[in-house]
Amino acid sequence: MCADIQLVNLDLLKNLLASLSKTNLTILVVIAVVAVLLSVFSYQYYTFTSAKISDIALREIKTNAQIQVHDLSQILSNKFESINNLLQTLADSPAIRNNEYNRAFSVIDSRQQYSKNLSDFFMWLDKDGKMNWLSNINQSAFQKYKGTDLSYRPYFTEPRDSHTAYYSSLIESNDKIPRLYVSYPIINNTQTVSPGVFTGVVVASMRATALGAVLQEQLIPQFNSSVGLLDRNGMVLYSDTPSFMGKNIFGSEIQSNLSSSLSSESKDSFNNLIKSSLQGESGIGEISAQGDTSTISYAPVNINGRHFLTVYIVAPHNLASDVNGLIDQQKNFSAALIIVIAAVAFGIAFLVFLWNKRLKFTVDKRTSELKTANEQLKVHDTMQKEFINIAAHELRTPTQAIVSYSELLQRHPEKREQISEAIFRNASRLQRLTTDILDVTKIESNSLKLNKERFNLSDLISGVVDDFKNEVQRKGAAIKLLYEPKDYPILEADKARLTQVISNILSNAIKFSEKTGDKISVSSEVQQIQNGNSGDKQVLVSIKDNGAGIGNTIMPRLFTKFATNSENGIGLGLFISKSIVEAHGGRIWAENNSVDAGATFYFVLPILSLATKQQQQQQQQLQ
Repeated sequence: MCADIQLVNLDLLKNLLASLSKTNLTILVVIAVVAVLLSVFSYQYYTFTSAKISDIALREIKTNAQIQVHDLSQILSNKFESINNLLQTLADSPAIRNNEYNRAFSVIDSRQQYSKNLSDFFMWLDKDGKMNWLSNINQSAFQKYKGTDLSYRPYFTEPRDSHTAYYSSLIESNDKIPRLYVSYPIINNTQTVSPGVFTGVVVASMRATALGAVLQEQLIPQFNSSVGLLDRNGMVLYSDTPSFMGKNIFGSEIQSNLSSSLSSESKDSFNNLIKSSLQGESGIGEISAQGDTSTISYAPVNINGRHFLTVYIVAPHNLASDVNGLIDQQKNFSAALIIVIAAVAFGIAFLVFLWNKRLKFTVDKRTSELKTANEQLKVHDTMQKEFINIAAHELRTPTQAIVSYSELLQRHPEKREQISEAIFRNASRLQRLTTDILDVTKIESNSLKLNKERFNLSDLISGVVDDFKNEVQRKGAAIKLLYEPKDYPILEADKARLTQVISNILSNAIKFSEKTGDKISVSSEVQQIQNGNSGDKQVLVSIKDNGAGIGNTIMPRLFTKFATNSENGIGLGLFISKSIVEAHGGRIWAENNSVDAGATFYFVLPILSLATKQQQQQQQQLQ
């Protein structure tokens, strides 16, 4: 019976084997071969893609490090150039040259305020190196330092001997605070002795920690970068390791510290990179320490074409490490796919699809983050270059005109009246441009101050309108200026700044109202403030013209920097006006006229009751 069963089973197996055609076997072999080939191809593809992804991530890190260090070097160069220019204007000041002490002290203090975010104080030393004045200090404290002999300091001896500006390395001052100094000689060129008599120096002091703060606030947090600063001799001016500050990078203490974290080869590479950076050129390199790799990018900080400092960005390859982690997971998973796909081809194809989708999402996310950060750097650099280019272009126009008319005046003195008028006109334009640029600097540094006083706003507006009427009549333009006050409000505000706001808006209205018979009307009225105390009111000032109106492209950015449709000017007036009005607690806006041509500008200023003022004072005291 058992033998029969075995025979039957054997027959069944034979029949089953016989039923398998050669075609089916071929199909199964082809599927198996295709599955293996696809698996091998997939693994090779993933390996290639992984290398590319890693390379892209590293290139992004290097590119961003170079962009960051370039921006930092330019920022420091601009700040030091600004301080250098301030010192030069002090050295050329008649008050300092003529030892008019009280006026000189005021001039020095005012210049120091322009750079107070970086400079610690300004000093004035006489020809013997004794202190005449120290800014940013009260009188009682100054008496302690007055007459201090600093003639042994290099920031005195160097400009005294060379008659040129001096830029120091790190110096520990009498109060044990490490500082950098920029000094400028005071040369009395009115003497007959050539090339001039040395009468002292003006000095600007900057704390090393202040330089570090300027650098730190410019870093992009997403990249986890660190920043360093060396002078041209290799002394550490700023570092994330405070104990390094004030020491030479090639000194025994720092080199010993490097030996504990770097291999001998990496240490040599690091020192060679630092030596190259001190030559005053930009560059980039990589350093590996304890299994971690970082990109070091450096750029020089130049003042008047001279190499002063070198700034560094150390960017760890943390983003690349994250990508490499994903790549390693991908390779391991791909290796497993080779075996699994051979058994279940369709299942593996589905898993590969999901994996590709997940990998693409991860890479897209990382790439998007890198692109966003890179775009932010490009926008910052573009805005800085745009401001410099526009300001330089606009300042050059009146400057060239003044020079040309001055030369013409020398050749044709009989035309003095016409030429003097042209010189005065261009000088006035140059003054306006300079004032606007300084105002923007104050606004962006949050240093715009208001000198408030009580005055009649209608009288102020009438005076400004009368001035513009005279200007329009002098030019022979057919424009009517009308002012119809409804009330005579008494404000407590900055009279000069509000004059500037009204003048800016009127100037724009006149500029775009060139047709015969055009008119510009100004009005003011007092309104009750909604949801305020019973005595709280506001004054509404409107300036309406029937000129060209505001274009659709300019309207969304009307009160931003450089927003202008005019070929003349740099588009700062309305930006400054908006900042002044908002500093008073008011609001400014504009709209095209719905019926007539042209546009109307409005701004409101609050007139607060005594009760509201007392409430505000109490809140400020509590804060």
